[in-house]
Amino acid sequence: MLRRTLLSSLLQTALLGAAGGFGFAPGEAKARNDARPAPVEEDEADLVIVGSGAAGLSAGLAALEAGVRKVVILEKAAIAGGHTMLASGSVTAVFGADVDKLIDAMLKAGAGENNPALVETLARQSGAAFEWLAEHGVNWVKTPYRAVGSPGAWSYSTGSAQAGYDYVQCLNRAYHRLGGRILYRTSASSLLFAPAESADGHARSAVAGIFAERQAGPMLLIRTPAVIIAAGGFTANRAMIAAFRPDIDPQTPTTANPRGELLDGSTGDGILMAQAAGAKLADMSAVEVVPFTGGRLTDFVGGDVWLNAEGRRFVSEGETFDVIRSAVEAQPEGRLWVVSDVKSNKGATLPVKLMSGTVASAESLEALAKALQVPFTTLRASIDRWNQSVKRGWDQDFNRPMPAQAQTIDTPPFYYGEERFSIHYTSGGIAISPKAQVLDRDDHPIPGLYAAGETTGGVHGRTRLGGCALTDCFVFGRIAGTQAALRSQKSLRPR
Repeated sequence: MLRRTLLSSLLQTALLGAAGGFGFAPGEAKARNDARPAPVEEDEADLVIVGSGAAGLSAGLAALEAGVRKVVILEKAAIAGGHTMLASGSVTAVFGADVDKLIDAMLKAGAGENNPALVETLARQSGAAFEWLAEHGVNWVKTPYRAVGSPGAWSYSTGSAQAGYDYVQCLNRAYHRLGGRILYRTSASSLLFAPAESADGHARSAVAGIFAERQAGPMLLIRTPAVIIAAGGFTANRAMIAAFRPDIDPQTPTTANPRGELLDGSTGDGILMAQAAGAKLADMSAVEVVPFTGGRLTDFVGGDVWLNAEGRRFVSEGETFDVIRSAVEAQPEGRLWVVSDVKSNKGATLPVKLMSGTVASAESLEALAKALQVPFTTLRASIDRWNQSVKRGWDQDFNRPMPAQAQTIDTPPFYYGEERFSIHYTSGGIAISPKAQVLDRDDHPIPGLYAAGETTGGVHGRTRLGGCALTDCFVFGRIAGTQAALRSQKSLRPR
């Protein structure tokens, strides 16, 4: 049960020991293609990837499977995994008729701001990514469930409280087994370009290498015909959040660093590096603020009930995150109590939240009502209606089907806590094509430059559906790795 706590501690320690981000404010990034001050140590590779989370490891493994020989991942932390290591691990994968349903749901949630071609790519290749991960050792629980923030039961995980860790371990083992390398405590700094003729006969600058700063040792220049940026989002870059979403309270924590005591490594490094190289950015205002740092103990819809300061349900627990946030803000005192009982499968944060007081327990509904400071009759009526809805399979309060995995809340102890909002995900970033090519400001691919995962924009639009973030990483990571491998293999670089 304490595995997530230990993993979080390890990751944060590694990040604290790593070289930090660039420190650029938006718009201040400088292209640095000129010669670096000596000493500069040089190396070469068929492909360099920035970031070792789900997208980076997927890209590296896919490239090696496609036949490239020398793949190097640059990781600024001391361990692999990034935010994926901390993820509860819901992965959306759809098959058959559900493919079109997911496409429609993503476009609706994106409010017309996402790129339909990217949405279709994610949905149609999600099943293949799911099966590919299984081939590499991911032991899926085969029954799909409805992740929080998703309209359908399309998500899978390994069933552990820290499934993200499982994905990282499987991908990392497979990547190293095929000869991939990871350079830890090594921060990608800037891209090197050289003139090259494109497919249409026009001369354009193409990727020729990447500079990296190491915690110890001289600057590193790796000459390569292809670079994949998979460095995550910018949830922890206060300057970027303020620039693109000034309405978000600057004191809002991130889900990776809820108490502000540690270091969140998602500082937008890759986005700024691509922007300095002329890349187009998309959907930068799409910053996801979610109820993820308080009383919730489960990651599926139906394991808990959400109540306001009066002890009443006020929003369907299965709504998208933007709807939930608006509903909470409209409540008296803006309060959201989350209540579950002993039966539901809890995440590994339960003991930590109990020790910190974020979550508490009550041995009866009467004690729970007293703790929440709500009338017992109101609370009992809310819980009774929930339980009746579960048994009937129909949500009486919001006139919709109950999730298949919904559970009654009737067995003490009852767990309760006030949910709080945090910055969880940034849907905006580097604009890419369906082939994961980074696009310039005229929507032309930048030769040799690819991107995947949370560092990109255009996939999700205004609102990301629950369970789709990791799917994004796996699908576009695989595409980026395969496409970069093709470019590398066609390169006439002397060896």
